[in-house]
Amino acid sequence: MQSDVAEASGVELKKTLGVFELITMGVGFMCGAGIFVSPGYIAVALTGPSLFLAYLSAAVSAALSSFCYAEFTVSIPLAGAAYNYIYATLGELIAWITVSNLLFEYILSNAAVARGFSPYLARLFNRPSKYFYRNYKSHIMDVITSIQITVLVFIIIAGLTKANKANFSPLIKPGATWKNIFNGAAVSYFSFIGFDALATTAEEQRDPSRDMPRGILGAVSIITVLYTMVCVTLSLMVPNSAIDASAAFATAFDTVGMSWAKYVVCIGALLGIFTTVFMGVLGASRILTGCSRERMLPPIFAWISKSRQAPYVATIVIGIISAGIALFSGFDELSNMVSIGTLVVFYVVAVGLLWFRCNVPGKTTFKAQCLLMLHTFAIMGFSMGFVLFWVMPEYAEKISGYDAEDGSYVPEVPAGKNYNSQSKGLIAMAVLLVASIVSMTFVCKQDHVPTGYKVPLFPAIPALSIFVNTFLLGQLDVRSYERFGWWILGTVCLYFFYGMISQEAHDIALEAKMNSLPSVEEVAKVAKAASDDPSMRSDTSPSIKVATQ
Repeated sequence: MQSDVAEASGVELKKTLGVFELITMGVGFMCGAGIFVSPGYIAVALTGPSLFLAYLSAAVSAALSSFCYAEFTVSIPLAGAAYNYIYATLGELIAWITVSNLLFEYILSNAAVARGFSPYLARLFNRPSKYFYRNYKSHIMDVITSIQITVLVFIIIAGLTKANKANFSPLIKPGATWKNIFNGAAVSYFSFIGFDALATTAEEQRDPSRDMPRGILGAVSIITVLYTMVCVTLSLMVPNSAIDASAAFATAFDTVGMSWAKYVVCIGALLGIFTTVFMGVLGASRILTGCSRERMLPPIFAWISKSRQAPYVATIVIGIISAGIALFSGFDELSNMVSIGTLVVFYVVAVGLLWFRCNVPGKTTFKAQCLLMLHTFAIMGFSMGFVLFWVMPEYAEKISGYDAEDGSYVPEVPAGKNYNSQSKGLIAMAVLLVASIVSMTFVCKQDHVPTGYKVPLFPAIPALSIFVNTFLLGQLDVRSYERFGWWILGTVCLYFFYGMISQEAHDIALEAKMNSLPSVEEVAKVAKAASDDPSMRSDTSPSIKVATQ
């Protein structure tokens, strides 16, 4: 593997990162997207004051996925991250589809967060949040992240001085149900992109086995607390009808008569958006480098600057694509697409971890592989069954009539014809899912147990990650899945028409190169002749040196 890295990139990535740097990078990346851009949209369009519950639901899934990522990054500390993990467990095609979604996720998240830049810039200069849309269609990272956290703490403290309990009622906005909370969780999930970007920096860490788990879990824990407190603060400050979907916090301070505070918020938001885009480009460029090393993409993307020891070509390409998409796409479209890509990647990583532990080529028996496959598909199937009972229209609950904000009356929506049997289906799927996890614990032997960090409570953690990711995927809209389907089709075509051919050509060239080297017997014969005849040593030593390399 190291020889492939050297051949494709010419130089290794510079090792400069420790625990503190990883935590600040993760927090800095997640802050921009999660805190400053998406809460307003989710509160207005989906949840109302129950916004914080949506973020807590997404945090559960992120925490489960972070455990899986932490084990993989310690065991396979390479820049390709998810591609390397899935390639080693589920094969090349699934790995390529997964990593193409990861690239898609990073590029779109950069674009989505960049869309949040102009509303806060407009508020900073006392203009409406859509003013610019209408008119113009690692030490540094530590410092910026520190400023972001300071601003978030300021929002919580200053905002709570204007808290009004009446704004928290009703907890769920009129016309919405508890299901809208999980719709919001699915949309907000892209807010947790960041800890997986840390996995792409594994080659740049001084001690990945020690620092990676602490960095990932630390960043997710800190960001979960911040998200919850800030969302509660926003909902207590102003009525849901007064929340600005584009620049929620700056407008909220304006509404409660603290106009001076919005300038602090806008500066923090702009810095947060900057760090998010920065980290998004960093993560995507490292993944692009890993794919190019594997010959799935042109090798030019794996070129690393000798002076800066960073993948400069991949970085430039990702930046240009992200900027282009940001100019021509809306935030709601981008956020849904990012959430689909993110959830699918985390889903496959969790499945990969089950196979990573329980399937070792040459060691795991055919019977054990069949049992592993049976349990894996059972967990996936019962998770899907639970989601279908939850989202199918015939199981929908009744929505009472209500007065809309524009003064019109929205009539009652009756319950689905099979609503009364929904609870039975949900309980049945949940019981079967738990039974599958328990059975897997005792039936499927772990043929590989990592010596470094390993996920606790295996296989429950990755199995629950599969379930939660499946559940959140079920909350997203049909149009997002249509776009997602076209993306998958394109990546599969790229694999068959470029990736397979390129990798096969590389393998043939590598085999020819290996065949051109002297055999072990020839090396031994030359070495023996050299030891018998001192005059041959100076001539033969280069051959011996080349052969042994």
